[in-house]
Amino acid sequence: MSESREEIILPFPTAESALGLAVEVRSTLIASSMDSLRRRGTFERYRKLLAAEHRDTLLSSVAGLWLPMNAGMAHYQACEDLGLSVEEQLGIGAEVSHKIHDTFLGVVIKMAKNAGVTPWTLLPKGNQLYGRLFNGGGGTQIVKLGPKEARATISGVTLLQIPYFRNAIRGLYQAAITLFCTRAYVNEIPRRSTPNSVVLRIAWA
Repeated sequence: MSESREEIILPFPTAESALGLAVEVRSTLIASSMDSLRRRGTFERYRKLLAAEHRDTLLSSVAGLWLPMNAGMAHYQACEDLGLSVEEQLGIGAEVSHKIHDTFLGVVIKMAKNAGVTPWTLLPKGNQLYGRLFNGGGGTQIVKLGPKEARATISGVTLLQIPYFRNAIRGLYQAAITLFCTRAYVNEIPRRSTPNSVVLRIAWA
């Protein structure tokens, strides 16, 4: 599909130039990430890598709270410093996806079990999910490229400056899309991405 035939099925919440940056991240996202590190036996090493000024805030937080973005940056920088492989980072993103979607999009997940439901059921809800995870700015745009292909842009998130988080987002999207199809493929389009945004090409079968 040429760019002239692309169809925006989910616009940004406001003009992209006016999106601003998210200033808070949901603790549920952080807590789910920590749970995955525990299952992999890397939590103690992660804890030691946390910046001292954010350690207490992160380790004492419970699900359902808003945390300042600098605390989120400290969490994902420590995850980055673990030196996990890209495959492990994608896997953690997938595990977090299941937890997040069970919590925030339970109705959609139930719909995934119904015949005829496709990823196009989930993708238009991108800003609904974004608003549950980030607060203060930014958003998601979804562009239809073909019957089973889309481009997702997540913008206004400083956490994307950390490679680990970019990979985790890929894993999160891939796991979510796979709920509605046989197989999903999610890859970053680096030439379209910026330090505070990531552009993903999504395809499925």
